Amino acid sequence: MAMTYAQLVAAVVDYTQNTFDTTAINTMIKQAEQRIYNTVQIANLRKNVTGVLSNGNKYLACPEDFLSVYSLAIYPYNATTATGTSGQKTIVVASATGVAVGQQITGTNIGANALVRSISGTTITLTVANSGTVNGAVVFQGDYLYLLNKDVNFVREAYPLSAVASEPKHYAIFGPQSANVNELSFILGPTPNANYYAELHYYYYPESICTTSTTWLGDNFDSALLYGTLCEAGVYMKSAPDDGMYKMYQERYVQAIALLKNLGDGKQRADAYRDGQVRVAVS
Repeated sequence: MAMTYAQLVAAVVDYTQNTFDTTAINTMIKQAEQRIYNTVQIANLRKNVTGVLSNGNKYLACPEDFLSVYSLAIYPYNATTATGTSGQKTIVVASATGVAVGQQITGTNIGANALVRSISGTTITLTVANSGTVNGAVVFQGDYLYLLNKDVNFVREAYPLSAVASEPKHYAIFGPQSANVNELSFILGPTPNANYYAELHYYYYPESICTTSTTWLGDNFDSALLYGTLCEAGVYMKSAPDDGMYKMYQERYVQAIALLKNLGDGKQRADAYRDGQVRVAVS
């Protein structure tokens, strides 16, 4: 059953037989959300973003809503201009520096899924014919390389000289690299020796239901949100630990979180082939 912000507030008031000002109820809800989002990694709360690693710069800023990382991959890219004839499999580029056989090329009138077959000076032979006259920007993209997550100490010791550049292989969460002390960054090792695109797959902290009125949690697992908020309401009302209603809220919250973890940390992350389907033993 989907639950909006207004329905959640009304339910808390009904369950507790109490009223709360907006600031208090919003604090309870946000505390409950924070507890839930840091207890279960829900697949629906993952994001993919791309960024750019510059040649010689070993730092990469994290997104503002970043909580934790799933993967960080890089792939080389080279942007240049090209000319070519419709129906032909060759183009002439302004610069072939960094271009390699097997890279994918995109651009206006470049054939779909075209790859570099061979290189002769500035003449590039492709695997697919041009769909029209090529005259403008093109981008060459290399293979994905997934970096290994390490500690900062490892990166610093393994790659002590930032001036020694090569293809990055490791990364670590480093800390703020800007005036915003709340903004994290990654440090890479070794220092990038060229321009790379970076693709970050990460777990993010979503906007509160207090702000958006509806959220994935309210739409799909309102029981965890409701009982989590009721637990916070019990704390706000200074309920005794052995209070019957407060204990029930806690028990229901634990049950709801168990179900949510079964989904987020279980079913959504399982490999059905190797892990098998979820099943209950026959008694």
